[in-house]
Amino acid sequence: MIEVLLTYILAVFLLIATPGPVIALIIRNASLYGFKIGLFTSIGTNFASLILLAIAIAVILGVLKISPLILSILSILGCGFIFYLGANSLYHTFKHHKSQLPVESRTQSFKKKNTKKTLISSFLEGFGIAIGNPKDIIFLVAFFPQFIHITDSIILSLSILVFIWIILDFSILISYVSLTQKAIFFRYQKSIGIMSDIILMLVGIFGGYYLLHSLNLTP
Repeated sequence: MIEVLLTYILAVFLLIATPGPVIALIIRNASLYGFKIGLFTSIGTNFASLILLAIAIAVILGVLKISPLILSILSILGCGFIFYLGANSLYHTFKHHKSQLPVESRTQSFKKKNTKKTLISSFLEGFGIAIGNPKDIIFLVAFFPQFIHITDSIILSLSILVFIWIILDFSILISYVSLTQKAIFFRYQKSIGIMSDIILMLVGIFGGYYLLHSLNLTP
């Protein structure tokens, strides 16, 4: 069963490490606001992942049933939240931009402004963007059963799978946070923030359109 477990670890690593709205948010927060803000954003997304995993397990064990329509509606709201985060951040970035400042002064200006973001707000942003995609529950329900026989006990197998997922999730996100603390990221922190905001907005727009189309609510 070691081969199955290693396959699971590789699959989870690739799924989490692949850039998406969560990674974009973490990179933006960590590069613009510092390590602590990036850390609490990661903790927020990790906590949301734990909740989604718990719901998926409840569905797998037959304890809980969820309407696909409810999941779709929640996903649309999640896409709206993702778009709002990107648009709101982009608005404030350009609002406070002072092109006449030299690079050093502009960096200090950003750092001074960025101290206003609290650890709680960064946690809630991370939690909101991760929990705002309940479609992940459907994926997890389909994904976990492929590896559920790594032990003779379903409960033990699920516990091991969840533990590995959470550890990999947090480790990968913290690696992204640490990477953004390199000097090159501070040099281009504004550009990185803008690109991350645009990615969040695009994910929100295209994700929302896809969901509305799947519900036959688009022309």
